[in-house]
Amino acid sequence: MKKVLVVLLAVLGLAGLALAQTTVRVGVLLPISTVAGKAALNGVQLGVDQVNAGGKVKIELVVVDDGNAPAAAVPALTKLMTVDRVDIVIGGLASGVTFALSGPVKQYNPLFLCIGAASSVVEQAFSDYGRFFHYHPWDYHNVAAALGFFKALYDEGARRVAILYEDGPFGSAGIQTYRQQLQNQGYTVQAEPFKSGSGSFTAILTRFKSFRPDILYWIGYDVDALPIAAQTRQVGLEPKLIYGAPPAWPLGFEKNSLSNDVAGMTAWLPSVSNSESRRFVTLYRRKYGEVTDEYMAPMGYVIALSLGRAVEAANSTDKDRIAAELAKVQMDTPFGPLAFKPSDTGRTRFQGFNQSIWLQFQYLEGSRRPVFPANRAARPLRFPGNY
Repeated sequence: MKKVLVVLLAVLGLAGLALAQTTVRVGVLLPISTVAGKAALNGVQLGVDQVNAGGKVKIELVVVDDGNAPAAAVPALTKLMTVDRVDIVIGGLASGVTFALSGPVKQYNPLFLCIGAASSVVEQAFSDYGRFFHYHPWDYHNVAAALGFFKALYDEGARRVAILYEDGPFGSAGIQTYRQQLQNQGYTVQAEPFKSGSGSFTAILTRFKSFRPDILYWIGYDVDALPIAAQTRQVGLEPKLIYGAPPAWPLGFEKNSLSNDVAGMTAWLPSVSNSESRRFVTLYRRKYGEVTDEYMAPMGYVIALSLGRAVEAANSTDKDRIAAELAKVQMDTPFGPLAFKPSDTGRTRFQGFNQSIWLQFQYLEGSRRPVFPANRAARPLRFPGNY
């Protein structure tokens, strides 16, 4: 009789835990065929694993591909809202796609947790939407972080910057700010737009030759990295530094000799030594059998963990109660502390990270090495680089 009672109590206890568990369905809308999108999805899934293992919250993911294009993203969001009936969406990686989603998001009113989309054009588009949480720094945060590095380069003798920028919202929205701020630092600047993914840069790079830039600064996507590195050498441009600012770099780029001495900006590398970063690296390696250099992976992980905390605190599946608790979240992350507050412009009510998470790296001996700021550098910057 006593054994039966023990078993009954155990069953009732498990039932009580099951009843106490809050289950939410969450849509994930990412360009999963791209480097950044796949990394982001891996991070989200890893974070969800950790949330679900806690037992108090269960997150069920409905993953759809935004195709990295508005024409695919809008119907994919519509499906999440009308067929899958989710109230929470994690997505918004590419700026152009996210801008196109602003209207449908306002139509369907999900809690929208934005993983990327740095363009201030996107910030303006969502400025009147109260269920918008933006984790990634905005483009003006990126400018502030890059300018600190460019000031150090100016002190090393750099004076002329040639800027290649993709002609969509990601590259073009902040270009005038970049130009003006660099000129304020004493640089002479020449800038030209390009079509991302075209693979054709020879004509623009040849025009830059007469300008004789010390720094070739390009703003585009991973598909542009290799052709820019190759064609810069082919036309004999010979800058002292090639500096790229894509949201992700192509897989295997570090194994190509053309990557040598190329510099860029990232929010995270596996060498970041805080305890949450080390924990993320350990969990990621355990789940996927490898370590990633892509900062979108820990960004997705952080979004999932913060959502899990908010759902637990809300003890509800109501999106507004979850949003209210998410606004209060304060947590340590692989990037450093996360707490939501209004953005610098005031247009975003719930802004997560700012320029403080950025670091500058350089491809050296087949890997990305932090080189700036000095207190986070693993190696000194090689300047001038050999191109």
